[in-house]
Amino acid sequence: MSEFSGLAGLLWAKTWRRGWGREAPPGATWHSLIAHVWDSGHAGGWLWDHLLAPRVRGLLAADLGGREESARARLSWLAAEHDLGKATPPFAGLDVQRRAELVAAGLAVDLSVKGVLPHGWLSGRLVYQVLCDEGWDGEAAEFVALTLAGHHGVFPRVGWLDVGILPKRRGRGAWKRVQAEVHEAAVSGSGAAPHLGDWGRSVPSVPAQLVQAGAVTLADWLASNEELFPYEGRLPQGYLRTSASRVGRAGAVMGVQALWAPEQDSARLGAHALYRSRFGIGEPRAVQEAVYGLACSVGGPGLMVIEAPMGEGKTEAALAAAEVLAARLGANGVFFGLPTQATANQIFGRVLKWLKRQGADTTVALAHGKAARQEDYRALLHSTVGVDECAAGTVASKWVQGRYRSLLAPVVVATVDQLLLAGLASRYVSVRMLGLAGKVVVLDEVHAYDAYMSGLLQGVLAWLGACGVPVVLLSATLPAQQRTQLVQAYAGRQVELEQSAAYPRLTWVHAPDADRDVAESEILSVQAARGLSVKVEMLPEPDDTTVVNRARALLAEGGCLLVIRNTVARAQELAGQLRKAQGEDSVTLMHARFTVADRRRLETSLVNQFGPDGTRPAPHVVVATQVAEQSLDVSFDALITDLCPIDLLFQRIGRMHRHPAGDRPQLLSLPHVVVTGYQPASDAPSQTPRGSRTVYGDHLLWRTAAVLLDRTVLELPHSIPALVNRVYGTERLGPDSWQEHLAVAAQEDQAKREWMKDQAHQVALTNPHEAASLAELHKDAPLSGEDDENTPQVQALVRLGKPSLEVILLRASTSESIAMPVSQGADASVPLDRLPDAQGIETVLDQAIRLPSWSEKLTAAAREAAFTPEPWKKSAWLNSAQILLLPADGQPLRLGGLNLTYCPTEGLTVA
Repeated sequence: MSEFSGLAGLLWAKTWRRGWGREAPPGATWHSLIAHVWDSGHAGGWLWDHLLAPRVRGLLAADLGGREESARARLSWLAAEHDLGKATPPFAGLDVQRRAELVAAGLAVDLSVKGVLPHGWLSGRLVYQVLCDEGWDGEAAEFVALTLAGHHGVFPRVGWLDVGILPKRRGRGAWKRVQAEVHEAAVSGSGAAPHLGDWGRSVPSVPAQLVQAGAVTLADWLASNEELFPYEGRLPQGYLRTSASRVGRAGAVMGVQALWAPEQDSARLGAHALYRSRFGIGEPRAVQEAVYGLACSVGGPGLMVIEAPMGEGKTEAALAAAEVLAARLGANGVFFGLPTQATANQIFGRVLKWLKRQGADTTVALAHGKAARQEDYRALLHSTVGVDECAAGTVASKWVQGRYRSLLAPVVVATVDQLLLAGLASRYVSVRMLGLAGKVVVLDEVHAYDAYMSGLLQGVLAWLGACGVPVVLLSATLPAQQRTQLVQAYAGRQVELEQSAAYPRLTWVHAPDADRDVAESEILSVQAARGLSVKVEMLPEPDDTTVVNRARALLAEGGCLLVIRNTVARAQELAGQLRKAQGEDSVTLMHARFTVADRRRLETSLVNQFGPDGTRPAPHVVVATQVAEQSLDVSFDALITDLCPIDLLFQRIGRMHRHPAGDRPQLLSLPHVVVTGYQPASDAPSQTPRGSRTVYGDHLLWRTAAVLLDRTVLELPHSIPALVNRVYGTERLGPDSWQEHLAVAAQEDQAKREWMKDQAHQVALTNPHEAASLAELHKDAPLSGEDDENTPQVQALVRLGKPSLEVILLRASTSESIAMPVSQGADASVPLDRLPDAQGIETVLDQAIRLPSWSEKLTAAAREAAFTPEPWKKSAWLNSAQILLLPADGQPLRLGGLNLTYCPTEGLTVA
């Protein structure tokens, strides 16, 4: 093809700006628009060849009769066309030097245009007109236009094509010829010319459009990476070939040298061979065998729900299913989502071992706000090789850590928040959906989400189903109604599920299929590996000595006891009382209000002492909040717990007798749970502390108390589905004197749930089965700015509630220029008058802690008191760090009428 040496070759796409993190220009000070067009087109083609899973390529080629060559060319062309809007006077005039050269060459630049239209929006409008003039169907032309217009993360709204463009904004005269040249460069440089006739009447499904839009955005990000495509200034001769050669380093720049490649013979290995090779399990349990068998037998993508008791090996079963489903259905990645950072941290280590046993050579990511502080992940990040090298085994990528990119790693372990962000009408939701589209998605503890998060989750499942993404859901305590809602959300229609009392149980439903009028589903009954009789003791708590005395009695012969309180304040108070009774070294306190360093130390210690190969210090008491409730592979001899909803009670029971213990005392030879944290009332349901009511509400607490009143034994696993469905159902429970109170509580609970569902609907992405085009997706976008996904504002959209404030907690010293860390073992001082060294930055980040959000006065006062030292503002790591200084003398810090203190064994105390 001809080179572009005329006016089009003078147009710019990228320029160097001082203060944009670059102290010197990267070679030339600008990069031409034609060069960027070709760079982007080549990046789109590279993504097709090296990143997109076979399933995703099939999704993007479906409307073209499965012709992947044509679909690849279309993606490359869309990426190449995305910046056509930069070939307009308003954009060209933004750079003074480039504007002067254009004017000197005879291309008029009118600076009288008022207001700024995004160049992406202009790209869409210009291409739409070109395609319509060439005879394209209007719907097909708009799909292309919307893809280009939304390449900065937000799509225009319905009716955007009706908005006129001023001729001087679009450009007149020579500008039209220049735009035609840029368009021709995109067509010829991407190899689109032979296929344009295929595309004029073809429109992908909306889910395919969204995924493809994400690929176009990612291609733009790669094309804009100066390490991959250095600035060249005026378009050089032969640059099309230069660009094509440079794109080969895209994987190295991304830190994704190799995708996860599941063993293609995994479905033929047999359950015993697979579980032995991947997990060292000699005899897989019935649930694990059934999961493997189901994954081997399904005919296409779908949703698998694994319901089995705690300790049945659901995690290993899910990973086995992910491997088999990926190999059979053409996926090249895994997303494993968990409810908390603590559970994600623990599962991350197990996923690394699973990958190592496969001999996997791929990139992994741990995705949550404190991921870089997790030891295994931090070690991977620090050992990552340079972009021109290649390491064997699992690696981490700093590029993937960037904003909006965490789901692009082939294997991702994350909090469920990262998945739910893909269900918000948010900026760059297309990139998040692209990251999920080629994976098998695994979600643990799906019962643990409130009505708001469940609403968002159902929205995400609808998109995953529409994209044909295989999904595996895990739960020990899933109410039947919630199971039905999740299955129907994924299937995109009503699903008649067999009402079976069988448990453990596997449920399968096929992804939406245009050729099927009815969503096909299947339910399998499985035998549990073991039965367990759990002694239940209801213990009213009238005073401070009740639980302490019961704990001492349970540990009379030694043993390990777990006590779970529903609030941090109750846990701290009880831990102090137990230390006085049992001794300082016999009690460990664990909750969410520790610094990152202390939280990491405590989590590691908890697993090392009470995990499968734990040292089991005895007698010992761990007092914890909900952080020890689920997904942690720890085992205790007995449990004392505050009254909580029945499903969560079973989760807590799952931390007992999980692993064999040769030193278990005779007194605790059978699992024993003591339910406390309430006081009986003569003519009303049990009264619970205010904190418990705030967290869980009266409705579920009272119904749980009602089903436990006359029980002395829980038979696991039989009691799990029976009692969960009773508590979450509508049947009458409890004595007559409770009924009026229960009725009021039920109405309040229902009203709250409906309100939360409505709140979720307001911020959720439009359902894929209801959206006619991309223009309907961002109509109520809650996030359209540069919001970081880890900011409190974003987190509050994922987990409904008041935004919390994270601070760096330090202790003042006698010098104003020095502060001291508060975490255990961190003795080095922190300079406030200069930027800390690399080790000092690590220490600072380890002092992060999130303040409780229940007091608006505390949050406001802390925000006013917190500060960022001036020298720190130049650091990419510390420029947003907010320091909160505790007094040097150890006295409480007074904020918002409350006293704040901190110590490594108690955590943050707020009183």
